[in-house]
Amino acid sequence: MTGPGAGTEANKALARRWLQEGWGGGDLDLAGEVFAPGFTLRGRRVGPDGPRRSVSGVRAAFAGLAITVDLQVAEGDLVVTHFTATGRHVGEYRGIAPTGRTVTASGIQIWTVHNGRAIADVNVFDEWGMVEQLRA
Repeated sequence: MTGPGAGTEANKALARRWLQEGWGGGDLDLAGEVFAPGFTLRGRRVGPDGPRRSVSGVRAAFAGLAITVDLQVAEGDLVVTHFTATGRHVGEYRGIAPTGRTVTASGIQIWTVHNGRAIADVNVFDEWGMVEQLRA
């Protein structure tokens, strides 16, 4: 695709790929392709290893993790993705022993993309809503 919107569509595809193949599929090697070496998460430089650690930890606690992209909006170098995550609690998470429960929570990630790689992420995830499901 070329012309207006070509970059925004590629940025959206990059974000979807990480959510579905990285988070959902557990492909941690993908982080090296998706994230720039100086990638920042909420202003803190973590590089590709930051997302790798996050995915590894969450996938250890939740089996069958599935990510659905509910909505994406992109403009310029920004891509905003609203997503829903579902998984079965099989490992300790935030001090909560495995419950075997399937939980669902949603989040919004705002990425800045430059030269085909994410360079910054600011996100919000309904972690407390998920924890409430584990404690119910």
